[in-house]
Amino acid sequence: MRLPADPIHAQAASEPYMSSPSTTVPTKPPLGCAAVMMQVLRGELRERELPFTHQREAIAQILFESTRHLSADDVAAALRQRGEHAGKATVYRTLALLVELGLATEHDFDEGFKRYETQVGAAQHDHMICTECGQVSTFTHPELDRIVAEAAAESGFEAITRQVKIFGTCSETASCRAAQQAYRDAGPTT
Repeated sequence: MRLPADPIHAQAASEPYMSSPSTTVPTKPPLGCAAVMMQVLRGELRERELPFTHQREAIAQILFESTRHLSADDVAAALRQRGEHAGKATVYRTLALLVELGLATEHDFDEGFKRYETQVGAAQHDHMICTECGQVSTFTHPELDRIVAEAAAESGFEAITRQVKIFGTCSETASCRAAQQAYRDAGPTT
């Protein structure tokens, strides 16, 4: 899977939303969200008597300001671009801490590494992953929510959360469009 050269800023301003037929889910954190998340992080660290270091702040700031699902390597690259330095172990430990505190969510998109996003509220969303360019888009659809709830109820199962990952190709780049055409030309596979 090929990833954009600048994975942090590769998502164009014209693509901040992924639409389903009836629902739009913003992938960019709400205005002021990063500052609010940083205050929550400070409070959580103080409560646990953990230090609020400059490196933790810089790593958290990158994640909280991002519109993308970032890997630890993406975070480290963004730190370098800002003239900051943190070892890879510090980046991994800080991302794990943010997940533990409920301020970030960890995702496995079958790339051989994890990606992270800011956890704002309890909104459930799912992901579409382009296997050609690596773009990850979020979506939600009320019919999917209904089907999951219905399937759980029929089985007497109490669902806590779910993860839907759709792998395919987007239409953002020429190579993605070419891959889509190749799949259409090949016809259905069984």
